[in-house]
Amino acid sequence: MRVDASAHAVVGVDLGTSAVKVLAVTPAGKELATGSQFYGLETPQADFVEQDADLVYRATMHVLERVLADVRLRGNEIAAIGFSSAMHGVLCVDDAGEPLSRVITWMDRRAHAVADGWRADGNGSALYARTGAPMHPMLPIAKLRWLADNEPALFAKTKRFVGLKELVVFRWTGEWLVDHGIASATGMLDLRTRDWDPLALQLAQVDAARLSRPALPSTALRRFRPAIARQLGLGEETAVVLASADGPLANIGVGSSARGDVALTLGTSGAVRILAGEPILDAQGRTFCYCADDTHYVVGGPTSAAGASLDWIFALLLPETPKEQRFARGVELASTVAPGAEGLVVLPFFGGERAPYWNSALRGAFDGLDLAHDRSTILRAAFESIVFGVYAVYDVVHELAPDTDRLLLSGGLTRAPLVRQLLADVFGLPAVQPHEQEASAFGAALLAAQSVGLVEDASAAARSAGYDPPTAPNRKLASAYAAAYEKYRRYVAAHLPLAD
Repeated sequence: MRVDASAHAVVGVDLGTSAVKVLAVTPAGKELATGSQFYGLETPQADFVEQDADLVYRATMHVLERVLADVRLRGNEIAAIGFSSAMHGVLCVDDAGEPLSRVITWMDRRAHAVADGWRADGNGSALYARTGAPMHPMLPIAKLRWLADNEPALFAKTKRFVGLKELVVFRWTGEWLVDHGIASATGMLDLRTRDWDPLALQLAQVDAARLSRPALPSTALRRFRPAIARQLGLGEETAVVLASADGPLANIGVGSSARGDVALTLGTSGAVRILAGEPILDAQGRTFCYCADDTHYVVGGPTSAAGASLDWIFALLLPETPKEQRFARGVELASTVAPGAEGLVVLPFFGGERAPYWNSALRGAFDGLDLAHDRSTILRAAFESIVFGVYAVYDVVHELAPDTDRLLLSGGLTRAPLVRQLLADVFGLPAVQPHEQEASAFGAALLAAQSVGLVEDASAAARSAGYDPPTAPNRKLASAYAAAYEKYRRYVAAHLPLAD
């Protein structure tokens, strides 16, 4: 039922890989207030990439308090708060919900032997057919099995295995719930029943009682612990909506429809995603299919080789440039080199790669280096390789859903004109930048608005917020980029056997 939205605000909270972002908007998509706080990652040893859950929680509460106070000063009432979160995290908690470990993040690769084993023995394919999650060490199912095999004491005393969003929801409401978007990214949720899959639980060596209860993304909660209600000023009129994972919510936040729109994110990592009305699986298991909202699915694939890879190259080639200026300087130098980077190919797989190869052992390389090349050439090849990486995912998505009309962009890298033009030229599609750049937080806010009846359709509300003029593809460069991409593809194919 639709309600009066004139004085209401909705808030999106995005628990990201390295920072929390909070965005308050009107139901029509007008930004009211925003805030963020960096918290970073910990790498205690090779293959381990972790987060301190309490540090993330404190940062989230700190930013939320500021943003909610700002919204109230403007005279708006908080109607709903929706949550986005990075996928694939695992946190061990005790009976009281207190952390027994750090969060094992999606970047963590300690479970690579578990994932490789299941890919080899056929369990990976069997699980993909049921869950839509290609087997990879990032998946919580593989991390849980690794914990059972390698940390048996911790595994035994853990009451529940949860993610960051589940911890926040529990601390606010006392309920252990996981939305279908986050749950399907564990590799343990049956896409068709939207419940925990028995084979997955058996392989992970957990039972459903040690996991949160799967719930619809539209689930709205209005009962808060008194201390939380006082701290944040939440009353019975405010709903906390579970919403979904950051990828599906980015699709909603850029206004992606179920047909023709390709959502493309380039930030620390990259991703290509489309929305679908039913599960769509790839016969070769190259793409994921996760739940998006109550009725839709998101189909696509993530790349690990994006902003994090560029940062490594910038540190190597631009040490004299202050860190915060390296991206701009890298764009400046790369722009001086013609498309195709004089035949140089960079394989930016410095931490393995996800879609479409799902090979955590794949590593980086500079191929075709020549004495005539300088750092500008390498930087040009690096930017092109990041775009080729997401295009390789699009190649597969386009096979599954051939109707594509435009790219809807999000992520920090896409703010650079060079990157937008590269995307338009390589994909051969107009590249469109939404006015609201925090796509996942925006999607969470608008899905929350939909859940409480303030808007009819979250994606339509996002579209009404508007877009910059599209960046059109330069058709004259199509053959040059096609040749460069084909060379990139051949080099990747040559390196894949070396990663075994």
